[in-house]
Amino acid sequence: MRFEATVATRHLVSGRGQTLLTVGAVAIAVTVIVFITSLIQGLQARIVNDLIGSLPHVTVKPAERPARPLSQAASDRPGLATSLVQPSTERRAHFDDVPRVEQQLASFPGVKSVAPAIRGQAFLIHGAKQFGVSVSGGAPALQERIAGLQKDLVAGRWLELGPDEIVIGVRLANEAGIGLGDRVRLISSEGVDGVYTVAGLFDTGQNSTDLGAVFTDLRTAQRLFRLQGSVSSFLIKLDDPFMANTTADAIAGALGHDAESWMREQAQFVNGLRAQSSSSAMISLFALLASAFSIAAVLIVSVIQKSKEIGILKSMGARNRQIQLIFGLEGLIIAVAGAILGCGLGYGILRMLAGVRQVARFGKVDQLFPISFDVAIFAGAAIAAILTTLIAATLPARRAARMDPVEIIHGN
Repeated sequence: MRFEATVATRHLVSGRGQTLLTVGAVAIAVTVIVFITSLIQGLQARIVNDLIGSLPHVTVKPAERPARPLSQAASDRPGLATSLVQPSTERRAHFDDVPRVEQQLASFPGVKSVAPAIRGQAFLIHGAKQFGVSVSGGAPALQERIAGLQKDLVAGRWLELGPDEIVIGVRLANEAGIGLGDRVRLISSEGVDGVYTVAGLFDTGQNSTDLGAVFTDLRTAQRLFRLQGSVSSFLIKLDDPFMANTTADAIAGALGHDAESWMREQAQFVNGLRAQSSSSAMISLFALLASAFSIAAVLIVSVIQKSKEIGILKSMGARNRQIQLIFGLEGLIIAVAGAILGCGLGYGILRMLAGVRQVARFGKVDQLFPISFDVAIFAGAAIAAILTTLIAATLPARRAARMDPVEIIHGN
């Protein structure tokens, strides 16, 4: 092995121009893969966070009541066909055993946070203006794990929310002419009304949330929707939001509750993310193929240029396997050097872009280029480049091993 490694190293050093060219080809391929994949993953993470950052990944609601045969009502309504089934549109309005259900949901794999909540529709009235809003009530500390409102809070307070206090979006506040500390009236779909103090204002960047969402504590929501001691749903946040369908199906199958996944509700958006990922994979594949062809071409030229040296080595007793190993080692050295250089270049470019900032809403500073610094991306790009380079070096290595030393020495 020492002999083959020595010869391979000398070949690379003597043809340093070709060596630099092939190392550069591998490095560029790795840089392109790292750059494109990191940028797209970072962009997708930002889009997902902007879209569902304040929304649960899975929402669990009470199951619908089972259908019942019409025969059960035949005595009350003669003439009904007893073989038919009466579908039920009724749904249990709430969960009563909140701690038990919360514990069950928290035990599912991948579940990061579970928040008992009450969600319902209401009218917000301020002066002569009236707005339809969606009320979400729950313990602020638990809701924060789902909605993440604290980072979007622009005025007032949220985690220290007290009884009869609410938090609303800045767009709703602007539309209704509401200021921090103002008193507004809420009338729920249950007909319960009350006057509440606006304790905080948030800006998520999502118009539907900023214009139509109201957050309050659990007891206030229970009183507003007549659910003393109960909740209407459980909100779940997952470690991986793209496991929402799997987790929702598992919950529905095991517990019999209705489990709604954000991926099914935003199916078109998820398809767009998949198209982005496919485009990234295609770009990376073409970069690897371009690198492989250039490496194969350069190594084939190297074999032709070093044909006499190969003939001499074989006449001195070098076996075909050793000749093939020499050029295989050349490919490996080129691949490893190019992968390291490409990862370094990619990291440097990404780090530079990550430092570019832009002014976001309400004076907040945000990244212009969202970057995902994932070690798996760098490792995957390096491994893919090394494997592709070794495959590209196979053809010239076999060509060198098949050369006839007698013909080479005689100039044929």
